[in-house]
Amino acid sequence: MLNTAASKKKKTLDLWDKIEIVVERDGETGLYITRVEDIGPSRIVASKPEYVKGNRLLADNIRVYVQFRKPDAMYRFPAKIVSVPGSSSGAVELFPLQNMQRVQRRNFVRIDRKIDLKFSRLKVGDGNRRLLEACWRDSYSKNISAGGMLMWVGDNIEVGDILMIRIGDYDSMGLPRLMTALCCRIVRISEKRFAGVEFIKRENLSRHFHARELARLPGQIGQFDNHIQNNMVRFIFEEQVRERQKGLI
Repeated sequence: MLNTAASKKKKTLDLWDKIEIVVERDGETGLYITRVEDIGPSRIVASKPEYVKGNRLLADNIRVYVQFRKPDAMYRFPAKIVSVPGSSSGAVELFPLQNMQRVQRRNFVRIDRKIDLKFSRLKVGDGNRRLLEACWRDSYSKNISAGGMLMWVGDNIEVGDILMIRIGDYDSMGLPRLMTALCCRIVRISEKRFAGVEFIKRENLSRHFHARELARLPGQIGQFDNHIQNNMVRFIFEEQVRERQKGLI
């Protein structure tokens, strides 16, 4: 096992864990996914890395970042990557260069980002839970994560309301065209009223909608699942990398 000194409770990388390999160079990144096949005192053997996205390619003897998720956070460490000699499967060896670091303290890290969007209130959180007719309003986000966002809502939205949201440029973030979200809090920023909303995943829709109500709603709202959310996690992480490279964070 490979341990991290990031906390008193040791976090470990175990056999068959899924890991991500990130290549960063000249302001560009490449992202690959693989699984741990063997762990030694000073090296990790992983299966053939599968390309996910980006412009940078893997090569022997380059520095990469290895990252993986545990229930409390994402962990990351730099490593040197080399091909396993004589391997016909494309397996690679990773030689850690430093201890692991915890890079997310929240369930989903947020980035400050103004993104144009539209929303319509589907249900009012005052006990009257019937579906409302769609009435789209323009809005924008102040920050966003894979779990939700802080968005401008004006005066009519309250905690407990359920919204349908269409995020501008949703396709570049790997999101479905339409999603539903629960209003969890209301805050005022510079006299403007913002709502902290949590995206509702497919497996949780039945907590908020009856089957007959779901049948009336667009099918896209059922597309936001764990797979899509993980894509969003990677998108947010890559945005953080770009901002660090620009010296913004």
